Amino acid sequence: MISLFKLLRFLGPTLLFFGTFVVLPPLALSYFNNIPDAQLLNIYLGCIAYSIVIFFTLRQRKFSYSPKDGFVITFLTWVMISLLASLPFQNANMVFYDALFEAVSGLTTTGSTVIKDLSLFPDHILLYRQLLQWAGGVGLVIVVLAIIPAVSGGMKVLQAETSGFADKSFSPRLRETARSLLKFYALITIACVFSYWLAGMTWFEAFSHSFSTVSIGGFSIYNENFGYFNNPAIEFVAVFFMVMSATNFGLHFLSFTKRSLKYYLSNDELKLFLSTILIIVLISTLTLYIKEGFTIDESIRYGFFQTISIVTTTGFTIEPLSALGGSVGFLIFIVAFIGACSGSVGGGIKVWRILLLFKVGFSNITKIMHPSAISSVKLNGEKIASSQIEAVFSFVAIYISFFLLFMFVLIFQNVDFYSAFSGTAAAINNLGPGLGDFSENYSTLSDVGKFTLTMAMIVGRLELFGVLILFVPSFWRS
Repeated sequence: MISLFKLLRFLGPTLLFFGTFVVLPPLALSYFNNIPDAQLLNIYLGCIAYSIVIFFTLRQRKFSYSPKDGFVITFLTWVMISLLASLPFQNANMVFYDALFEAVSGLTTTGSTVIKDLSLFPDHILLYRQLLQWAGGVGLVIVVLAIIPAVSGGMKVLQAETSGFADKSFSPRLRETARSLLKFYALITIACVFSYWLAGMTWFEAFSHSFSTVSIGGFSIYNENFGYFNNPAIEFVAVFFMVMSATNFGLHFLSFTKRSLKYYLSNDELKLFLSTILIIVLISTLTLYIKEGFTIDESIRYGFFQTISIVTTTGFTIEPLSALGGSVGFLIFIVAFIGACSGSVGGGIKVWRILLLFKVGFSNITKIMHPSAISSVKLNGEKIASSQIEAVFSFVAIYISFFLLFMFVLIFQNVDFYSAFSGTAAAINNLGPGLGDFSENYSTLSDVGKFTLTMAMIVGRLELFGVLILFVPSFWRS
């Protein structure tokens, strides 16, 4: 019963945030456009009413959160908010599995869609869809920083997940850290809005796309995605903010507050991330020009934008990935498994884990060549504990296992291997568009297939352990 009260207590501010920042703006837009949405109104009033009840009942109660509480509440909050977020889509004549898929895709900042024609939806639903991604991006920050560090030993868990981001990039006090992140997230969102507007978007387009850019979501209000604008300036703005949002927010915060670039220059993860982008952009551009027959201008444009969009796990497109040829699409999908940096809103395995795997590999090669040599694995100049190395190898092994499991379910649903591979990779890496049958949308999937990828998105967003630990019997006994 106490655990139930803890969940109800946490849902209070969560629903207040959801109602105020996700539901209210599109609700106001629907009234402004003279097509008031009764479903959004009911959701908003319900969120506010629930928050008021919690404020006057459970807000003053002092709860001691255990690790079990932290993981259970985090998972259940994601599930309950996802179900709530699917209601406006169901009201827009989408069936349950489609609506849930779209809602989870938004909240997890994946960007996959089952919608064939976005022009059939009113502007306020399109805005709601974009805001789901913005809230999902900042929501990860809120859940991880507000729940896990609050429980016993949680800061160590957070540190392992973010490569020191929690205790070095911000204030050691949790509330101050969360506020700093929220302020920075809002700041770069506003900067992105003005940049899009200056590049040629309307205010509605600028706000809508900034929400999905800063969150590394990938949703657009147009069927053609960024190809609708056909504007290199807009694409450049998108690339800049995609890279910025895929980088550790702690580095941004420190560099801006301390007014020094040394934090960027001394970070091993960022160096590998930018180097990977540069190399893959170069390979993609040359492949498009030499093998696929694109002009040099098209090769540079597509290679630059599409590669960065996929590698950062954003998922914006200016052409369907299938139109770029099989080689480029498959290449950038493989690299997308690396994902974004720690402490960012991006998906994937995360760059720091890949870097650690490389360092361990080279360290073992050194030991083979020089058995008596003493070597240690370091990241950003600090020695990495063996327990953290074991955690990284375990994470990657489980990540691949989950990927193969979800892909097998799709293949069992008669999806061809190429499409199943890309669809599963897009879901678990929170990427968005796929290849083959899923290069434009996922509407051809069966209900089972859609639910499978819905679960893959949640698993990828919670970074596996937050979900897997709930199925370990000893977790519930201890």
